Amino acid sequence: MKAPKAPIVLTAGVVNKKTKPKPKASKTNNLSITTDEESPALSPNDGNLITRAPSHETAASIESSEMDRRRLLKIQQTSVKIDDLYKAPPIIVEEVEKRESKSAEYFWLAFCFFGIMGSFVAYGLLLEYATTGGKHLHELSFLFVTSLLYTCTAWVGRYVRAETPSTIPPAQFAVLGLTSMGSTFFSVRALRYVIYPIQVLAKSCKPVPVMLMGALMGKKYPAKKYLKVALIVGGVCLFMMGGNKKGAGDDEKDASSQLIGVTLLFISLCFDGGTGAYEDKLMSVHSVGPFDLMYNIQMGKTILAGIGLIVLNQVHVFVQMCQEMGFLLVALGLSGAIGQVFIFVTIAKFGALTCSIIGLARKITTLVASIYFYGHALNKVQFVGLVICIGAMINDFFGKKGKKGGHGHSDSSGQAEKTQFSENPVEEQQPMLSTEGTSSSLEMGSVVRK
Repeated sequence: MKAPKAPIVLTAGVVNKKTKPKPKASKTNNLSITTDEESPALSPNDGNLITRAPSHETAASIESSEMDRRRLLKIQQTSVKIDDLYKAPPIIVEEVEKRESKSAEYFWLAFCFFGIMGSFVAYGLLLEYATTGGKHLHELSFLFVTSLLYTCTAWVGRYVRAETPSTIPPAQFAVLGLTSMGSTFFSVRALRYVIYPIQVLAKSCKPVPVMLMGALMGKKYPAKKYLKVALIVGGVCLFMMGGNKKGAGDDEKDASSQLIGVTLLFISLCFDGGTGAYEDKLMSVHSVGPFDLMYNIQMGKTILAGIGLIVLNQVHVFVQMCQEMGFLLVALGLSGAIGQVFIFVTIAKFGALTCSIIGLARKITTLVASIYFYGHALNKVQFVGLVICIGAMINDFFGKKGKKGGHGHSDSSGQAEKTQFSENPVEEQQPMLSTEGTSSSLEMGSVVRK
């Protein structure tokens, strides 16, 4: 008798074969999806009937859907709503750029301030060191070395800024070089008879020769200006008459020696006034870049100083001076030239008013440093004279601060700043008592005297 056939067992989703590892389900948007490729495909010959349940009805799919719903609810609760974005204060790009620009401006202001102060205070201390303790500067040698360094510095500045060479004839620049050279020569020579603080204070009387010439020619000045100049001159006289000693380690100087020094300083101021007047005449018809102007004037001074050394047979004195004080001469030239560059940058970025404020601070700092480092003992009379001079300069400066035509304001185009400047750091770079009709419109692009 034949054995009965085995019963057929119907199973759902069970395969009567070796179990294969279940592949990982691919997830898209946090949903568990089982594809047909991941499920084993059986043929009818396997002897088993397979019933495949729909993927969206499986327990895993239902659980994933519930998880996704909870996540969506959480996102909706924690996300930023559009209404909240409209209520939030707007981020203005212009304000951010303005703050960054302000920070850069403060950086440049500090850079220019310390550049001018450091350069010219160092220049003044070095110059006093070279003229005290029995030492004397040979003026033509000093002029030749320092002017040569100025010329090189101005050439570099002109090349970097690609300034167009001026069309002013070289002969006219030679005249400017001659007058500027005369101002420097007599200013340095005066240090053999007076101390350096007196020279600094006397340079504040720059308008005196101009006013005297103008008064002789019938020009009238306001009484307030006469008073300010008289205060400065009186302060200088008190400072000079209050003491007889030139400085620590120097011989006593009598009144006649100091009179010689004052006379030399007055001649220096006259040359300085002539330089400004001739510049006014040239700049009224020409436009020239600041470094190009500096280059041509200093080149003229270098050539004239070299010719003077040869004609006067003082080349051997120049060689001796370089051997004894060569490093000091180079330091004087570099400090003065770098200070002039800082002046140009300050005027270009912040205007002449800011440069004048720094110039006034530099002048006072130089006086204090000279008195401190070189032991100039001041008695009560000299102290009063010094206070009168400084007070008059500060009063004059702030009296012009708010006026048009003062140290810093826009011209008719609203772009240029008005100022006076000197090509020689021995002179006062920013005279506190400027004269009418000698202001100049100066930018880093051009210098036009008006």
